[in-house]
Amino acid sequence: MDKFKTVGKYILNFFIILLVGCLAIYLTVGKEIGTVFEAVKTAKPLILAVMGCVMLIYYMIDALILYIICKARGHKLKLKQSFVTNMTGVLFSDLTPSATGGQFAQVYVFHNQGIHVGQSSGILTVVFITYQIVIITYATIAMLVNAPAIFQNRQSIMIGIIGFVVNVVITGGFFLVTKSAKAHDFFINKFIGFLAKIKIVKDYEKTSKEVSESFEEFRDESAQLFAQKKLFIEVCLCHVVKLTFFYTLPFFAAMALGVPVTAAELPKYISLAAAISLFNTFMPLPGASGGSEASFVMLFGFLGKTIVSTAMLLWRVFTFYFGLIISLITVAVAKETKGGIVKAASGKNEESVEGDTAINPQAVSEE
Repeated sequence: MDKFKTVGKYILNFFIILLVGCLAIYLTVGKEIGTVFEAVKTAKPLILAVMGCVMLIYYMIDALILYIICKARGHKLKLKQSFVTNMTGVLFSDLTPSATGGQFAQVYVFHNQGIHVGQSSGILTVVFITYQIVIITYATIAMLVNAPAIFQNRQSIMIGIIGFVVNVVITGGFFLVTKSAKAHDFFINKFIGFLAKIKIVKDYEKTSKEVSESFEEFRDESAQLFAQKKLFIEVCLCHVVKLTFFYTLPFFAAMALGVPVTAAELPKYISLAAAISLFNTFMPLPGASGGSEASFVMLFGFLGKTIVSTAMLLWRVFTFYFGLIISLITVAVAKETKGGIVKAASGKNEESVEGDTAINPQAVSEE
């Protein structure tokens, strides 16, 4: 019964994504919806194929990041195993609010690949730390270099500021709480205590213990990561490359629709896409639905109402739905995800995963 409830939750989230996405498109173009779909039909197939390749490269680099970190930690996973783990995270991140379901599903897959839950959690912490550092730095540089393009009106200014502040506060907050005993105690005693009083947190003792353990893990992993300068640089460079590929998609979407873009305009498109990505990182709806579409239309409005709406539709298909389909196929066929991934994502077999300390060394390199 619990399994069916979990499956139902993900199906519901998927339909929420579709509904909000369709509503966002309709509110954007209104009665011109027919014109938009007609424009989609005129998109150049070759450029659409390029967009698909760009996203595949993006996911492969993500898998390479996991591979590099695992290798540095002494885990001999193959690249295609890292690809399975990454795409599992993509699937459950897309189907859960604020991408909260991805990491637990990845821990489950890591476990099936022979990596203990504590070690896999550390690997994912490294991914989080490096990604946050890179995306904040990347977006900051992009916004400073192309400020006129990004801060073109009050709405875009708000998008940039909110996205930047949220990312900096969360990332900086993690480092502050893990480095400062006073900040740690304040967060545990005051903030979580307040959430417990208003019934958002049901079990204060359990939650405070889990949060403290997470902070401790973050502190240990960050210290270890910054001590391994080669690993830190390699992973950060991978993030830079994959984000650059990802941020080119609005440029190719415009090109596919016949917009006479030039190579000189590519930095502008990349900077605008970086601002969108920064803002959408912590959107509460599954798949950042609604916010993604609205942000795109707002920042790329100079393309014209019909073109920007059509470009947004193509961009959304490749940045979200394309990955959703690839991840669904991957999770369906990969041996590491068979027989319990939905149950794992629901947290029902957490005890059995965490309690399994007898890891088979051969399981790490098996295919």
